[in-house]
Amino acid sequence: MDGEEHADAGGTIGPAWGEMDTDCLVHVFCRLALEDVAAAAPLVCRGWRRAAADPSLWRALDLRRDHVARFMPWGALAAAFARRYAVARFAFAGFLALCLARGGGSVSDLALPPLLSSPPAELDRVAAACPRLRRLALPPLLSPADEARLPDLVPRWPLLQRLELESKPSSFPAVAAQLALHCPDFSGLRTSGAIKPEDAAAMAASLPRLRSLCLDSSYLPKQELLAILAGCRQLEEFSARNCVGFNEKDEEVVRRGARIERFDIGGSRFVDELDDEMMADDELCGSAYVDVM
Repeated sequence: MDGEEHADAGGTIGPAWGEMDTDCLVHVFCRLALEDVAAAAPLVCRGWRRAAADPSLWRALDLRRDHVARFMPWGALAAAFARRYAVARFAFAGFLALCLARGGGSVSDLALPPLLSSPPAELDRVAAACPRLRRLALPPLLSPADEARLPDLVPRWPLLQRLELESKPSSFPAVAAQLALHCPDFSGLRTSGAIKPEDAAAMAASLPRLRSLCLDSSYLPKQELLAILAGCRQLEEFSARNCVGFNEKDEEVVRRGARIERFDIGGSRFVDELDDEMMADDELCGSAYVDVM
């Protein structure tokens, strides 16, 4: 990529890759893996560095894919940063800061892996750097103190439309209340865990305009399920697959869900039914049900 003109197979002279229009390079770079845009493309030439810094490439950041292989200090990405930027100690927190800085406040879709070395600090960084977030996916937070911090951050994301919580925090009722107050377009929630009466009441009272709700693999008693369905009347999509606490063939549940366009409760059962199955098949002891009981 020396900036000189090159002849193609037909003998036509064209500009070098380094002299391509920035918009064209950005269009090409959007097909690259995030780590290539961060660690490789900027070092080719000034034109590539300018294109790699375009905020549009950093608006959607899914950092969960292959997170163990990608972000460990001995991984290929760490080696690339050490070789090209002389980074002595690679850490996920530093890579996250780089991505958010490149986004320039335009990040709208962010999914974080379960590798938060200092959750409060990193969540504060996300809150400060991502005022335009529309979708946020969070891993399980590490302590009750971290979970208690989450409601205070929600007002920083007034455009938020969808929240995915890999594990339902103990502060969920407060989170739901903040979503109701500060996120007028919020319409999609995904979480998993033990859905308590106060959680169901919070969904029904604070989030009645939900259009999409996923509670797969949760402990979800029938009473709480019915309270959610009664309060969230605008649901178009509801999933509570493989839950414990109600039976997928319960006539009342099926009847309440009939108004929802996509209603899926397959594999859900009562606790005693699960106990019987676990006794018949010890392999189930390693399933997700153990985590929600």
